[in-house]
Amino acid sequence: MHWFAETRENYCPRWFEAMAQSFPDRWRTLDGQEPSAVLLKRTPTPDRVAVIISGGGSNGPFIPGFVGEGMADAAVVGPPYTAPSAYALYETGKAIGKEKGILLLYNNFMGDYLNNDMAAELLQLEGYEVEQVSCYDDMGMAIGEPRENRGGRIAIAYLIKLCAEAARQGKPLKEIAALARKAIARSSTLCVAVEPEKNCVTYGAGFSDEPGFLTRENATVAGTAEETIQMLCDDVKPQPDERVYMLVNRMRMTSYSDSFVMAGCLKTALDSRVQNAQMRVGGYMQVMDCYGYTVTLLCADQEIAPYLEGTLCGDGFLL
Repeated sequence: MHWFAETRENYCPRWFEAMAQSFPDRWRTLDGQEPSAVLLKRTPTPDRVAVIISGGGSNGPFIPGFVGEGMADAAVVGPPYTAPSAYALYETGKAIGKEKGILLLYNNFMGDYLNNDMAAELLQLEGYEVEQVSCYDDMGMAIGEPRENRGGRIAIAYLIKLCAEAARQGKPLKEIAALARKAIARSSTLCVAVEPEKNCVTYGAGFSDEPGFLTRENATVAGTAEETIQMLCDDVKPQPDERVYMLVNRMRMTSYSDSFVMAGCLKTALDSRVQNAQMRVGGYMQVMDCYGYTVTLLCADQEIAPYLEGTLCGDGFLL
């Protein structure tokens, strides 16, 4: 970040301003929230529940790339790797959540929780209806503790689509929040960090340098895929009446082609265990300077699955 040191205080507002300038038919900004920043979808939909996603301003396309029609109504970010301010969340809620209420959707980290909770309280004091959903899909965190103590990774992408589609259909706020909580409880993500030159794989590493929980030497692509799917299935235990959605997210140093080779092995391993699985592959959350992947499973029953059908068009990718 040293090259941008002179713009650090307004780094995120400048970032979002340029996004809106690049795609003016898709995005606009809400000014005056420095050092946090707010990106809004261009065309407001006040007749629906407003879905607001938030987190630290990192390396995208998560979080702002998930704003748009069929996705979130707004993204609120703090400075790089910092939770957004409660004030910015509060102002965003006031700007777009007047009629049908506001859903605050974020990954389960302390700063994000505290600031979203404070924003929700401020909005409720002014008469706004607000629900919060925190995402806790990272199986590499809080091992041995209740699932709700885990941090969040990229299952939130599926929740954004689910909530946006439910809002488009006119579902009320409390029902949308209940759907999202049900979906995240049936989700799990595993980080697979790879040292290709050593054929070494570490499972469960965090993006804030948290160590993994298991390292394998002399690993192979097919063997890693098999072990990854086994651990994820052991964690969420897919049921016969559920459709399984798999998201393969490549880390920043992983090539486009390599990600699909790994994805093919992961899909083979998953198909040997469950029926009716859907896979998507892309660079959805580029926050780790390493070679590897995060692999997410979401098990959706007949209530959840219809909201996840079709595609979610993000910043140059599809879900």
